[in-house]
Amino acid sequence: MYHVGNMIYRRSLRYTLFVVGISILGVLASSFSLPGLSIRQAIALPLIVGGLALVIGSALKIIPGLISSRLQMVAQASDLNLMEDYRKTQGPVHLDAIWRRVFRYESILGDVAADDEAQKLAKSDFLARAEEALASHLPQIRQMHLIGLDLRYLEDWRDGAYLDCSDTKLTEQFEGNSTLTAVRREVGLWGAVGMRNFTIRKISRGLWFRFITRMVAMEIGGSVEQLNRLYKTDLFNSQVLLWPGEAESPWLGAFEGAHDEVLRRRRKAIRNVFGPDIETAGEVIDRMLYTDFALATELRTRYDVEYCTGALGYDALEDLRTGCREPRDLRRAERTGQQAGKGRIALKRFLTTHRSELLKPKNAGALRAVKIAFHINKDNLKHKIIDHAIRGRVSGPIDEILAVIDTVAGDERTFTRRLVAVRMHHEMTRLARSGYYQLVQTLGYANGRF
Repeated sequence: MYHVGNMIYRRSLRYTLFVVGISILGVLASSFSLPGLSIRQAIALPLIVGGLALVIGSALKIIPGLISSRLQMVAQASDLNLMEDYRKTQGPVHLDAIWRRVFRYESILGDVAADDEAQKLAKSDFLARAEEALASHLPQIRQMHLIGLDLRYLEDWRDGAYLDCSDTKLTEQFEGNSTLTAVRREVGLWGAVGMRNFTIRKISRGLWFRFITRMVAMEIGGSVEQLNRLYKTDLFNSQVLLWPGEAESPWLGAFEGAHDEVLRRRRKAIRNVFGPDIETAGEVIDRMLYTDFALATELRTRYDVEYCTGALGYDALEDLRTGCREPRDLRRAERTGQQAGKGRIALKRFLTTHRSELLKPKNAGALRAVKIAFHINKDNLKHKIIDHAIRGRVSGPIDEILAVIDTVAGDERTFTRRLVAVRMHHEMTRLARSGYYQLVQTLGYANGRF
């Protein structure tokens, strides 16, 4: 109804102009004593047709808008936005993933003697501090300095609710976080030119996300109303339908048949939105979320050299092969990985000759910063070192290279903070997709699997 109304509304001017043409012909016919239109009729007819098109088109747009808006309001007022609490219950899983793929490498940086026991102690310490940070209510930057962990990106993401229009935190981080935007500028993933490969995909992602979350709210809002009316109560809310396991809660047993009815309506609502089978549901979820993952992966491959070379025990190609829906993303990651491997020997030889102290374990953080600067070709560093290795220049350029290296090594903390931010954001996009997959599977396709 909305799309028909929108089509009529947008074409109202076209209809008016068409009738104006007919009116002119009618007036001309009258002037030749043929059946036609008077001047008054010729003026009134286009106005009537155009006005009716506007009114009918607007009405067909507004009526479904009012219906859907009311149902969305019901869903929101019935705690749909509080599905963020369900995400927070998954804290242990999220922290374990963040430890394995982000903070573990910070704990062993420069520690050549790190063994399994040391890693267990480091993980315990990380989890204790992370839980303290998540339980505290402090300004995030002060918290970062007091506790020693930067969990801003996790805390921000946890503030978004599954299946709700508020779950836009990852997009907001990528577009607006000052640390991530600084990295994007450094690696050229910025502006119309830098983002040209993702512009259309971002628009598509936004449309799909709004469309799907709107459908979820309408389905859930309608089901909440029907359940409360059926059982003559006001206790049923969005979480009864969307929170796994809530149908087994003791309070629900007070309503005869409510358990089966909730499961039936839940399954129906999810399948109405995400499709008849598990495979279709996976495709729909990726329409909503894959672009966030693709953008985060692109940013990370451009900045995190260790992610490209496999030095972490996992890399971009592994992540993309297990979760890629766009072959071009995989091809681009392959090219970036190949570029990351070029010049590594030249860099090591140059540092061995001119800055050997950076190769000592105690300076591992500074060395990593230099490797990042080399990877992103900061101040043309990569080109200069490769050119020096090929041509063997020994004059001016060496001083320029050393100046860049010394500046980068001295700014180790900035590079570390930005690297952790990029890794954290990337991990959030992976956790978001897997979280949606598991939730939708549990709610609507209990007998299927992704």
